Amino acid sequence: MGTRSVALLLVILPASLSAQVRDQREFYRERCAACHGVEGSGRGSNGARLGGGAILDLRRMTREEEAALVATILRGRGAMPGFGRQLTEPEARRLVSEVLRPMATHKKR
Repeated sequence: MGTRSVALLLVILPASLSAQVRDQREFYRERCAACHGVEGSGRGSNGARLGGGAILDLRRMTREEEAALVATILRGRGAMPGFGRQLTEPEARRLVSEVLRPMATHKKR
């Protein structure tokens, strides 16, 4: 692989990673915010009726193992549907690490 190819790869790779993060945020806005709220408060338009959990609960987000959060996203829990048909396991892991946990750690105090 030539120097130009490596340079091009280094330019493209970060762009695709940021697109993946953007895609996970968009997935959250489209599929999760109605119950969990745009900011993760659990006060989305359907949250009160269906009991949307607060993602901003830092204790809960740090206490739960990533695997358990991913399983909840893929299989669902209670009134929450599973998103296993829309997300792969790696995508669900990225949703947890790049959207949900940062949302909890950066909440307004």
